[in-house]
Order: sequence, then structure tokens, then C-alpha cells
Amino acid sequence: MTEIKHLTFGSNDAPIKVESFINFACPYCKNYFYAADTVLTPLVEQGKVQHVIKHFDKTKQALLKGTVANIYLDYQQPETTLEIIRELYQTQNQWKVDFSTIEAKMKQAFNLSPHKEADERSLAIHEEAFERGIKGIPIVFINDNPFEFNPLDDDQETIEAKLNKQIK
Repeated sequence: MTEIKHLTFGSNDAPIKVESFINFACPYCKNYFYAADTVLTPLVEQGKVQHVIKHFDKTKQALLKGTVANIYLDYQQPETTLEIIRELYQTQNQWKVDFSTIEAKMKQAFNLSPHKEADERSLAIHEEAFERGIKGIPIVFINDNPFEFNPLDDDQETIEAKLNKQIK
């Protein structure tokens, strides 16, 4: 079996490791993602944090379009992929309307094609989620400990404050 490559930012030697289980079609993940992007990016650049994004391909109908988007992402190009993820969250309501819209966006707007390693990565993340008891998203671990926040009620600013408090 091939080594599974997750979307990873920062050094393996960073003292803090943040694992974010998200789905690009999830509106609650959107608030978390923006908060994490704001708080973690400078810490990643300073070598203090490693951020690993694990797209959880959920079978819930509303989240399947996020799974389709994820198939197209090139994890070998993390910085470019991060920019695409930012745009996916910004335009989430536009491309979630149907499968042909997200497929067209990934092909035409980003000039991407599906990556076959996405299947192995998805299976590995599902296995890990099962082993760790993960059922919903977003779920975040900081140094293997669950990060406590309420994705249904917490807005981006609240999540940012909680992340800052937890990491510092």
C-alpha cells in the first residue's frame, strides 16, 4: 500500500500538531476553516504548528459535493490547493447546487482532473475516523487531544479566540 499523503502545512518537527477533519461542502467547517486559516497560518510559517487537513468524504447527501471537489485536489501542490480550498469555501453556496456544477468548477475554473490517490486517502481517513470514534465534522485534534468548540453555534471569531487560547 502506498503512503497516504494528507494536505500538510508546516514542519514535522513543529511542537504543535493540529489535525482538522473537514468537508468542503459543510457550512460549519467553513467557519472553522476560516478561523484556522487566520490563526494557524502565521504559526505554521513560524515553525510552531503543523496543520494537517483531512477531508472527510461523508456520504450525507449535502456533503457529497465536497467529496467530489476533494477528488480533484492535488495534494502534491499544497499552497495552490489551499488557495482553491479558500475559494471553494467562499463560493460554497454557488457550487453546492448540483454535481455537474462542482465538476465543471473543478475542471474549468481550476483546470484540474480527478486524482486516483484520492480513493486510497478517503479510505484511510474513514478507517482513522472509525478508530478515533469520529462521526461528525468538523472535528479537530491538537496534539491528539480534541479541540473543544461548538461548530453549530460558534462563529469564526469565537473559534479563533478558542484556538488562540488552546494553542498558546
